[in-house]
Amino acid sequence: MIMFRTGVLTAAVMALMVCSTATRADPVTVNINGNVVASPCDINSDSVTKTIDLGNGSPIQASNLQTAGSYTNWVLFDINIVNCPAGTTKATIQFHGSPDANSPADMYANTGTATNVAVQLQGTGGQQFGDGKTFTATIANSAYSYHLRTRAYSTNGGVTPGTISAVVTASFTYQ
Repeated sequence: MIMFRTGVLTAAVMALMVCSTATRADPVTVNINGNVVASPCDINSDSVTKTIDLGNGSPIQASNLQTAGSYTNWVLFDINIVNCPAGTTKATIQFHGSPDANSPADMYANTGTATNVAVQLQGTGGQQFGDGKTFTATIANSAYSYHLRTRAYSTNGGVTPGTISAVVTASFTYQ
């Protein structure tokens, strides 16, 4: 039995020696981070490229745009996003294009051959969507339709015959 106690005593002394020879190291800090982003929705195929006829199938008469502040009827259209993932709850649309010098808040410069006319873009509720303007929508049922309207507008009047053209692009961010 003395051997058994000596063996236990020897093991205890050895463990104590191992512990006493270990030195304390400086603490280590581990920073762990990540970034969770919302997955994008799909742009519905009817919204990828839009060509809007400001005359709704008829030519615009220059005589209707001769006075300052004259305009054509609104043309309504939608940009539709679909298949939004469950974690995506909001989508922000931002418009980009060449702003009209007279009214950049909601008008784009005409790059066609008609003069003294611009292209006005708004939400159907009257929100102004000039260059850089945004609108954030809440996603419901994995989709959203941005309801928009556009028309030809003459700030100064005196529109001359020719073409009306403006390119407006839309980009999206998701939350």
